[in-house]
Amino acid sequence: MFAPSTPHSAPIPRKVLAAAAHWHVELQCGSADPAALQAWRDASAEHERAWVLLRRMDGQLATIPQALALPALQAAQQRRRTAAKVLAMLVAAGGGIVLGQAGLQSAPWQAWTASLRTAPGQRRQVTLADGGRLEMNTDSAADIDYSAARRRIRLHHGEVMITTAPDARPFLVETPHGVIRALGTRFGVRCDDGGSTVSVYEHAVEVRCAARADAVRRLEAGQQLSFTASAGDAVQAVPAHQDSWLRGMLVAADWPLQQLVRELARYRRGRLACDAGVAQRPVTGTYRLDDIDAVLESLCASHGLQVTYFTRYWATVSARST
Repeated sequence: MFAPSTPHSAPIPRKVLAAAAHWHVELQCGSADPAALQAWRDASAEHERAWVLLRRMDGQLATIPQALALPALQAAQQRRRTAAKVLAMLVAAGGGIVLGQAGLQSAPWQAWTASLRTAPGQRRQVTLADGGRLEMNTDSAADIDYSAARRRIRLHHGEVMITTAPDARPFLVETPHGVIRALGTRFGVRCDDGGSTVSVYEHAVEVRCAARADAVRRLEAGQQLSFTASAGDAVQAVPAHQDSWLRGMLVAADWPLQQLVRELARYRRGRLACDAGVAQRPVTGTYRLDDIDAVLESLCASHGLQVTYFTRYWATVSARST
């Protein structure tokens, strides 16, 4: 869908930076499994690049492990705050410490300081100041910026559903890849490191890619567009049941297993992967999103699969051993 970047020129994705920051904190706390950390580093070149960047920043990070030595700071909430500090340093280092020709995106720090956030598996509904509604899906970060001249939602990453209220001010949704202008509508926006997707359920929207603000594409109800900062794909029909997450459900209709596992992984902390040997098995079903481990157990029982846990947060779906 999107053109791949070369290993030494692409920015390190936000999720990889966040994972590296958490690994650093867990390692300094003494709670990390060294073998699991090594497996994470070996899983991709991006993981290793993020870890190398951390090692290059040892001087700047030296004061953080001392704080973690205090027993009172062993709680999960404090670890998250400390990981956020590590991530902030990683992002700040992007201007002066690079790997090959790569810098770092500014989006990660904005996402970690966003005023509205959901954790993996969490959903949230927000009533906007104008009476509209913002519904946030799993692992999302957004900011609301209303002024006398316009209404704006900044979606840093994740997925939202927006129902606008009548108002003379323009309503905009900004992602790292462009701007979506509502034309009296209900629409969904999903954003990750690869690009953004907008799906229109009522009325219409206008879409401008970040690097092509003069080129406007209009979408009507029932249409969907995926786009990057520089280009958009062909307009498609909104897939059936795409908004089922609003009801806490995921509906798969003859999906490859790897697609289902990739979607389930969004609602679960850690890494959930699909073995290549079963990746293309077709799967159809309706799955509840409030207990992903229970979904995996049911999926394995009905499709002859198994889940192998390397650690609690590192799991792979594969064929059942005979």
